[in-house]
Amino acid sequence: MAERRERFLVIGASSFYGSNFVKLLEEKNCEVATMSLREWEPGELEGHDYVVNFAAANIVAESWERPVNYLLVNTVSHTEIIEFLRKKKIKKYVHVSTPEVYGSVNSWVTEDQVLNPSTPYGVSKAATDMMLLAYYRAYDFPVVITRTANIYGPGQPSNRLITKALEYKRRGETFKLDGKGASVRCFIHVRDACEATYLATTKGRVGEVFHISSYQPLSIKALVERIGCKWEPTFERLGKDFCYMMDSTKIRKLGWQDRISFEEGLKECEHQS
Repeated sequence: MAERRERFLVIGASSFYGSNFVKLLEEKNCEVATMSLREWEPGELEGHDYVVNFAAANIVAESWERPVNYLLVNTVSHTEIIEFLRKKKIKKYVHVSTPEVYGSVNSWVTEDQVLNPSTPYGVSKAATDMMLLAYYRAYDFPVVITRTANIYGPGQPSNRLITKALEYKRRGETFKLDGKGASVRCFIHVRDACEATYLATTKGRVGEVFHISSYQPLSIKALVERIGCKWEPTFERLGKDFCYMMDSTKIRKLGWQDRISFEEGLKECEHQS
């Protein structure tokens, strides 16, 4: 008799991160269903071992213009789903979060860092993280939270930094950098991020938070110059955090490591562009 395949429900599967995660699950011969956060039926949430939620309104600058919408999408809609799921039997609910919940940091931080978001987007994500951990404490809700560094890779939407910089270079146009590009980020290839997400889903202990990040901080200015794109400074974006540096020791102890170097991943993106 054939062994039953693990059953995954992926919410937000049309996103760049979510769609790559679906590809990974299919490669691992998992049974995969997908669902939209905006319009869902209760039956879509039933019959799965794992629910992994990538869905979010995630354009940070836009969140200042539509803060109520960001709370409705990123906090209220997610709470409706977990309130339904807490009465069902699932192995694990994985919430894909962000370093934005910490605000700006000045050193490597672990998963118990105090949440201090600087934008409506960050606030909406932090509120959901806190709600999920409250559900874990109150109901033993089987949640795992991941917070992922800046992902990149071939096929990423054109409004994201690396894709946009490559397009500006191709057209010979000048990229305008917020605050002279001084802010520092850690970049991780989407395939590495998906492998870490799968490991956190299947092996991570419930009630835990896992950072998914490389250990190579890079300023936005240095990144754009590495791509070879001309740039000029512009005003800093409201509430923009200077630095995100997340210690990923915990997920590495489960057996994960980032395998795709930034140089290799950037070449892959350049070839696609």
